[in-house]
Amino acid sequence: MFVKAKRHILLGGLLLLSALVGCKESPALEHIQQRSSVTISGQFLTQSPDEIQFPVKVLFAIDCSLSMGQEIDGASKGADPAFQRIDAVRNFISEYNVNDNVSFEIMLWSTSVFERTRNPSGDFGFTKNEVELNRVLDAVRNDTQTDYLGTMSEVYKDIQRDIQQEGDSVNLERTKYMVVFLSDGIPNDQGKVQADNDIFNSVKDVLEMTEVAGVGGFNMHTFLLLGGFPAGNVGDEFRAQAKHTLQSMANIGEGRFTEFENAQAVNFLNLVDIRLSVEYILKYVIAYNINTIPGTELIIQDTDGDGLSDEKELEYGSNPTLKDSDNDGASDYVEWSLTTPDHIFNPNTQLIDPDGDGPLTADAPDNNCIAPSDGIWPDTDMDLLNDCEEELLGTDRRVVDTDGDGIPDGLEFLAGTNLFFAEDIVDSDLDGFANPIEIRNHTNVKSNDPKLQQRYAYQYELIDQGKVRVEQGTSEGTVQSVRRLFTLDVSNIDIMDTAWDPVNGMEYDYDPRSGKFYDYSGMGNVAYGPGDNKIIVFVAQVPSDKPNDPPIFSRVDFIVNINDSGSAKHLEFHSDELVGQAGLQSKSLEKLN
Repeated sequence: MFVKAKRHILLGGLLLLSALVGCKESPALEHIQQRSSVTISGQFLTQSPDEIQFPVKVLFAIDCSLSMGQEIDGASKGADPAFQRIDAVRNFISEYNVNDNVSFEIMLWSTSVFERTRNPSGDFGFTKNEVELNRVLDAVRNDTQTDYLGTMSEVYKDIQRDIQQEGDSVNLERTKYMVVFLSDGIPNDQGKVQADNDIFNSVKDVLEMTEVAGVGGFNMHTFLLLGGFPAGNVGDEFRAQAKHTLQSMANIGEGRFTEFENAQAVNFLNLVDIRLSVEYILKYVIAYNINTIPGTELIIQDTDGDGLSDEKELEYGSNPTLKDSDNDGASDYVEWSLTTPDHIFNPNTQLIDPDGDGPLTADAPDNNCIAPSDGIWPDTDMDLLNDCEEELLGTDRRVVDTDGDGIPDGLEFLAGTNLFFAEDIVDSDLDGFANPIEIRNHTNVKSNDPKLQQRYAYQYELIDQGKVRVEQGTSEGTVQSVRRLFTLDVSNIDIMDTAWDPVNGMEYDYDPRSGKFYDYSGMGNVAYGPGDNKIIVFVAQVPSDKPNDPPIFSRVDFIVNINDSGSAKHLEFHSDELVGQAGLQSKSLEKLN
């Protein structure tokens, strides 16, 4: 860590207007504020695409009608009498079944679906079990006719059943269903050719069903195996008809159509794109000094980082050095914001049961406002609101950003924005800066004062350094993933003298109950001293294919003292110092072209 000190004073100007006939009153002097600031520099990597859960379920619907292969006059005839299409299915499963997120269903069909896999619950469906997969593949036989409609009906039922059994809407949003449908001929049942429109509608039904269920994706890939059509004009006509049917099915199912000239050419590995990972992109990078509050003209001191200025705390009678003056699990600012005319919530009066779940006893394990034995109230999601405060406010203690707008709940609460509504384009003070931008800049979302933006806004420089190859150690050894490397510089971050009360001229930070300087961070037992400021950097990322998904957050914390000099005020971090849900860590970086 190294630092450059930057300490300066903003001086106001005095304008005197005079005239021969009189003199107008001079405007008031601008407020003067002594400032000390720090800069932050660092680098970080985007979330590893290999860590995202992206379930892919592949359903093979393989034509086993008699035209695929039969013995005539002692010789094998047909498109695939040696079952090479089945070998292609085995090869595909062997390649991808090693991935935990991929499972398979196999349907063998002719006049009807005569064999298919069962899931772990015993129903027809998807499995990873090699014994079950081989059981069905070994049961292949060529017989009777080519019932497209009956097969598509079973495809619909099995995918619908799987969706219902999954039940988890979050997981379904990421799940991708793929149908691999292979045939060698024209659809017919009981000697009657099935109408294309009926077949096309059956594909539409599956697509619409998955869309209504909210799954991540559905694709139907179709394959025509040639070799079984007779020579001459009749064979050419049948081939064109089969191609039109299968190609149209793929178009409707948002997949691709492929022809194989013979059974030896059948290969699904290069034609079916499973896409097991997705790149993460940045939504926001936010730096925030919790010991300063952006006012209407100046930056205001908040020694304990609870959201109430020192001046307000002295006015209300709460302790400006303690985030939670009465130690009941709710910070002074939370209690002040929730107070009612009967003063149930009072920063100076400890509540017996702040969240209404019953008395604070060990018999109520679900009660997030039970006083912890170590004196540190837990913050499960590390969003700067402890679990008790989140329960009182109504936010989710397990989610950093309850409304999904990219701003952690704790920062929204400190800034005074809506915790339950994504305010991406809301501009509360009509100053041309949306609320999330003001929080990022550490300016006041409720004050339309250009001086705040000009003087006090944090300055960000974020540079995409491109993709790098990252080696990571896992339980299975060293693996590589491709991620993006960013460098970050944030300047003009004000820090304040948290040890001094400008009203009463008294030093504070000392907690007489514990006999030490108070740990207002809520993150550990570190005792911070006079003049310390806590600055937090949050990195919010979203999957590139679902940019409106709830962000994944990482954070890095700094403690800097206003009395530090020189390099101590230039704070530096690296990707392996980021902690939180994303847990970004790297062993080595290799720049990609």
